[in-house]
Order: sequence, then C-alpha cells, then structure tokens
Amino acid sequence: MTTSELYPYDPNQKVALAAAALFGLSAFIHLIMMIMKKTWFYTAMTIGSFMMTAGYAARYLSIKSPDSIPLYAMQSLLILLPPSLYAATIYMIYGRIVLFVNAPDASIIRPTRVTKIFVVGDVISFMIQLGGGGMEAQASSADLGQKVMLVGLVIQLIFFGFFLIIAITFDRRMSSSPLRYTIPKYGKHTWRSLLLLLLGAAFVIIGRCVYRVIEFSNGRDGYLMTNEWCMYVGDAAPMFLVQAAFHFIHAGDVFPRGGVGKMEDERYINLENQA
Repeated sequence: MTTSELYPYDPNQKVALAAAALFGLSAFIHLIMMIMKKTWFYTAMTIGSFMMTAGYAARYLSIKSPDSIPLYAMQSLLILLPPSLYAATIYMIYGRIVLFVNAPDASIIRPTRVTKIFVVGDVISFMIQLGGGGMEAQASSADLGQKVMLVGLVIQLIFFGFFLIIAITFDRRMSSSPLRYTIPKYGKHTWRSLLLLLLGAAFVIIGRCVYRVIEFSNGRDGYLMTNEWCMYVGDAAPMFLVQAAFHFIHAGDVFPRGGVGKMEDERYINLENQA
C-alpha cells in the first residue's frame, strides 16, 4: 500500500477535528459521571469514548501528514474498535437490570452467564478486528487484513443479534408479569427506560456493523470506501448518538447507591424482618 492510496478521496480536516471535539466532550462527561456515580461497569464505554476521540484526532493528524502510514493505521483502528467496548458495557448493564428486577427466569440466559458469554464473544471480535487492522496497514497483507476485520465484524453482529433477541424477550416477559408493579424506583429513571436505551443502542450498533460489513465486502474500490461522507453518516454519527445517549439515561440514576448487590442485601434484610 503506497501513501497515495491511503485516502481514495480528499479528506476533510475540519470535520475530523469537529468529530474529535464532540467525542472528547462526551468522553469526559462519561468519566465524570462514572466517578461521581461510582458506576465502574461503565469503564469499557468510557475507555471506548476516549479511544474514539483519539481516533478522530489521529485522523486529523493523518490528513495533515498524508505520508504517515502509522497515523493512518492508528486512526483506522481507534475508530473501528470502540463499539466493541460500548457493547461490553451494554451487556453488563443488562445483567444488572435482570438482577435488579429479581427476575432471572424472565431472561433466556441467566444474567451472570449473559455477561460472561457476550463479553467473551465481544473480546474475540475485538481481537480479530485488531489483528485484521494491523494486517491492513501492511501493503503485503492489506486485502487479507480487510477480510479478517470482516470476520470480526460478522462475529460481533451475530452476538449482538442474539443479545437483541434475549433483551426483547426479557422485556416482553416482564411487560406481562405482575412483578413489574412491585419494583421500587430508586432514581429519576426506571429500569425499563434503561432497558429501552440498551435496545435502542443495540439496534444502532447493529446498523453500524452492517454498514462496516458492506464497506469491507465491497473492498477499497467500493462506493462506501471512496466517499468520506459515508463513514461519518454510517459510523461516526451513529456511534456518537450511542455514546451521548448514555449521558441522559444513566444506570447510576436507576440502580440504588452501592449498586445491585446492596439492593439484594436490603431485600434479604426486609425478608428477615418480615419473618
């Protein structure tokens, strides 16, 4: 791969810089909220937010230094990988919701297993995409690298699709269960508002994965890779929407202070007192 082939279009510096600024602002908000609300399971999403910020910052620098293959590879990887970290946080929040409503039977897979199974699948997808990205940066293996990244994206898409089925089934079962009327509200948002956020975010990330799969399937000469606006519409905008949406409905405003574990202890104490 020669440097003249890095960008098959004239990339826009200002748009890349604006994207870095928006993702960066959101990343700092995530960090502050996570610390203030002590919701450490947002760590993966927070790291992903800073990675996305660094990705567009690297893209800006790459455009200014069009002969730098390392900068090009860096911006590509840092923009491609963060959705896997968003997904990991979504899986962990879902498991906590199921425990919060005390309805493990309403979930197709036990909440503890959901987190383990899907996070492991997410890590596998992440590592495959990372390996493919490294190969793409080398001229001798660029085409193979794209195929490897395509495999990673398909794996991510399969796991996310399966998760969506599980989450939708859980929501339907809870909607028809009298148990939903007995769940206390600890913060300004309900558990179902948080669950609907997870469903919406999952749909958006799946759409982004489909875009990326089509992009890599069509190759470097395809329309999606030869037109910069496609990346911002098909990837940047959806991922910023997902990242920002979690500012407005936060798990720290749904679960009790101290987390779901503390709530379980309170339930046990109340049962003991009633006895």
